[in-house]
Amino acid sequence: MTHPTGDPAIPDPAERARRNAALHTDNIETGFFDEDGRPAPWPDDIDQWRPETGEPVTGQAGDHPF
Repeated sequence: MTHPTGDPAIPDPAERARRNAALHTDNIETGFFDEDGRPAPWPDDIDQWRPETGEPVTGQAGDHPF
């Protein structure tokens, strides 16, 4: 689905830097956290991230899903 305003889902590096600075200034979290659990800026390589997909898992008859 396309964003209604035409904005890309992942901002370009310059836009990420601008947004990270604004978020830091306003003390707002990005939704990303560092290894210690502290709020972190957008990762520099996020535009290279690709979703991992795999084969669907099918359980045996009688198995509970959780």
